[in-house]
Amino acid sequence: MDNIFNSFKERILLGLKNNIPVESRLIMLGEIIYAVGCQDLVPKQARELEDLLDLEGAIRNYADVREQAIFGELIEHEKVHQSLPH
Repeated sequence: MDNIFNSFKERILLGLKNNIPVESRLIMLGEIIYAVGCQDLVPKQARELEDLLDLEGAIRNYADVREQAIFGELIEHEKVHQSLPH
C-alpha cells in the first residue's frame, strides 16, 4: 500500500509543480478512489492524497460539489432547509 501511496503522492506533487489543470486533478482523484475500492489504499491515505490535490483551492464550494458527487444531492443543505420555519 505504501508503494502505491508514494507513487500517487509523487505524481500529485509533480503535477502541482507543473500547474496541471483541475480536470487532471479530478481524474487523479478518481484513480485514488478506485485504488481504495481495490484495497490498494486505505481511506486515511486517500484523504491525505485528496488534500494534496488542493481541490478546495481550485473549485469554488468544493465541499458542496463533493457532497453532490457522493450523494447526488446536498444532504446538509436539505436538512437545514427542512428545519427552517415556513
